[in-house]
Amino acid sequence: MHVFEHLRLHPERPQIRQIRRAVALLRKGYFLVVPTDTTYVMVCLPQAVDGMADIRTFRRLDEHHMWSVICGDLSQAATCVRMDNHAHRILKRCLPGAYTFILPASSTLPRRIFGKRKDVGIRMPDHPVCQMLLEELGEVLLATTLQLPGQDDPGFDPDEFVPRLKHLSCAVVDAGWGGMVPTTVVDLCDDEPELLRQGAGEWPA
Repeated sequence: MHVFEHLRLHPERPQIRQIRRAVALLRKGYFLVVPTDTTYVMVCLPQAVDGMADIRTFRRLDEHHMWSVICGDLSQAATCVRMDNHAHRILKRCLPGAYTFILPASSTLPRRIFGKRKDVGIRMPDHPVCQMLLEELGEVLLATTLQLPGQDDPGFDPDEFVPRLKHLSCAVVDAGWGGMVPTTVVDLCDDEPELLRQGAGEWPA
């Protein structure tokens, strides 16, 4: 059954009723478009096979696409990745914030999504809507940047991207215009941090 919902939320004081509706749709296997402190992202639960397939189709992603894992706190992150004391200190200092940290993956990550990858990107956005959603959900989410087919930049204007999504079973969590600068990506798999992409977060932090 086709389901599409456009949920409008205050960007700083999200309405809990709308957040709970978004969580209910996630639990039914749909994907969401949600704001973060950088860009809008497309998210779904790791077990949501149909939601993930819809994201892959919309974004035209192949099976090698590297999904990020969005977490609500460091304890959730610790269920997905292995981190030593040095990495833990960096994450504690920088998160929540506009960073994606690459860390060794734990054995709990589903192989059907991550294959034989030995690392994964962890995000913890500093955005009230995204944070409230993760707190209400109590689980991690898979995420990829919202990018409209044929466009190089992230989708930032809900008035533009909502009509492009209405044919899919999903919900847009609309908190107004989003950003266009992606996260700063830092690899923490080796002894010394390696900057892979300079984005919205300052590095060295």
